[in-house]
Amino acid sequence: RRARGGRALRDLLRALELLELLCVNLLLCPWRREIRSLKTFTGNFVYYIQPVLPEDIVKTVLEKIGYVATTATEFSLVKKRNNEEMKQTAFEIFLARIECEAILEIANEEKHGNLEKSLQQGTQTHWHQGEEDEEDQTPQRGDTESLGNERSSETPLCLTPQQKCSATCAASFETAGNLRIR
Repeated sequence: RRARGGRALRDLLRALELLELLCVNLLLCPWRREIRSLKTFTGNFVYYIQPVLPEDIVKTVLEKIGYVATTATEFSLVKKRNNEEMKQTAFEIFLARIECEAILEIANEEKHGNLEKSLQQGTQTHWHQGEEDEEDQTPQRGDTESLGNERSSETPLCLTPQQKCSATCAASFETAGNLRIR
C-alpha cells in the first residue's frame, strides 16, 4: 500500500509539473504556434495527466489558463486570456507541486511506514509554531512606544537613497532637456 501511495504522489507531481510548465510557456511565449492548441492524445497528456487527474479538473484548469475544448481531443486558445487568473492558477499549481514534494520527502524519511501519523504530527507542529510566531510578533505594552519610535527613525533611512536617486534622475533629465518626465 505504501508503494502505491508514493507512486500516486510521484504521478501527481509529474502531472502538476506539466501543467505548471504549460502555464509558464503561455506566460513567456504566448505567440508560439505549438502552445495555441493542446491535443489530448499526445504522450504527456495520455501518460501523465489523464491517469492522475479527473477529466473535469483538467478541463477546469485548462479553462482557467485560457484554453477552450474545441473538439473531444483538443483544447485551443480561442478567447482572450485573463493573465491574472492564469498567473494565480500557475501559482496554485506550483504550490500543489511543492506540497507533493514535501509529502514525498516525509514519506521517504519515514522508516516505520506510519506516514499518516507523521503528517499529522508535522501539521500540529507547524500549527503550534505559527501560534508561537504570532505571540512573538505581538508587542508588549511597554514595547509599543519604543517600536513606534524605531519605525519612525528607520523610515527616513529607507527613503534617503530613493530620494537621492530621484534628485539625481531629475537633474539628469533637466540636463538632457527633457522636463516632461519629471
